[in-house]
This record gives sequence, structure tokens and C-alpha cells, in this order.
Amino acid sequence: MGFFSRESREEKFWKWFVENAARLLHFESDRDRVFNDLSRALHRVEAGLTFEFGPVKDGRREFIVSADGIKDRFPAVRRLVAAAPAMPEWTVIPFRPPKSLDMTIEFGEHRLGADDVWFTAEPSEGRTALTIYLRGLTDGNLQALGGAAFILLDAALGEYAVETQVGGIDWKPLPPDPQAEGLKPLRAIREAFDTTVN
Repeated sequence: MGFFSRESREEKFWKWFVENAARLLHFESDRDRVFNDLSRALHRVEAGLTFEFGPVKDGRREFIVSADGIKDRFPAVRRLVAAAPAMPEWTVIPFRPPKSLDMTIEFGEHRLGADDVWFTAEPSEGRTALTIYLRGLTDGNLQALGGAAFILLDAALGEYAVETQVGGIDWKPLPPDPQAEGLKPLRAIREAFDTTVN
């Protein structure tokens, strides 16, 4: 085999994916093994890439390739998705899209839901600067609650927007009456974001 005929990492991944498409489509029957195999295959393309599956709808399933919120991995996500072959049972999506905020994130003993997160937003050098207010925030739990808030922010806006359109983020404790302080609930952030970005 000559040098120019060698498969790229992306081509090798999709060859593996197609060969394993049936068990990936129905991963629930052997979730741990399938997820471990898929993670290893992704990491051979680029360390740190991760994935999500959507539900099966009309015989098709979404396969989401994620940079796990790390902007340096974005080019690898784009290359991999661009190299995806046409597959009748799959829709391949780059980056985690926005999704429902009806969830609670648990970090150790800490729990955070969308109703515990409020914000203010303002334009900043072509991006949107955020001040995020978290219920129960202290200096001691900023890392845990901040991590949970980032997951909720990804769900609210989508991974790509968080990494490319959000400017700086300041963290503050949530006041007793956030509405009276002029804050907005996290559930309103998509609308506010469109206003400040455009």
C-alpha cells in the first residue's frame, strides 16, 4: 500500500462506525461495552472527543460529536463530521445542540437546576459577557456549582455558542429576590443571547 493510499484517522473511524452501526444503533443492549469501544475509537481520532446519542426516531438516531467544551478540539470535530459517509440510519451532528433544561445536575453533595441559575448579559467585543448568579454559591463550592452551571449553559445555548459567542463569565451568589434585582432566569437566556449577539 503506497503512502498516498493510507486512510486518515477520520476515514478509519467511520469505517469502524459503519462496521459497528447495528450495535451502536441499539447500544442499550450492551451500553458499557459499546460506549467504551466508541470512546476508544473517537480518541484514536483526537484525544478528548466525546459523544452523545439521540433517541431512535423513524428508524434514525442522532450521533453527536462533541469537543467536550474545549475550543482547541473544535477543528477535530469539524473534520470528523465532514468526513462522515451518508448513512440511512444516522444523522451526524457537530457539537452538543441546545436541549431541554428540565434536568438537575449533581456534583457530589451539590445539586443545581435551571431554576437555581439567573444571569445578566451585555455585549462585549462582538461576544456576550455574562454574570451568572447561582443559588447557594460560596467561595468553597464555586468549582462544583460552576461546573454544574456550565453543563446547564451548554444545554441552554449549545456547545458551539458557549465556546464561540460567550465572552467573560462572572460568578455571583443569587440574591433572595433575583427578579427585583433585574436578573433573568436561565430559561430566558436563548432569547437574551440572540438580542445581545445580533
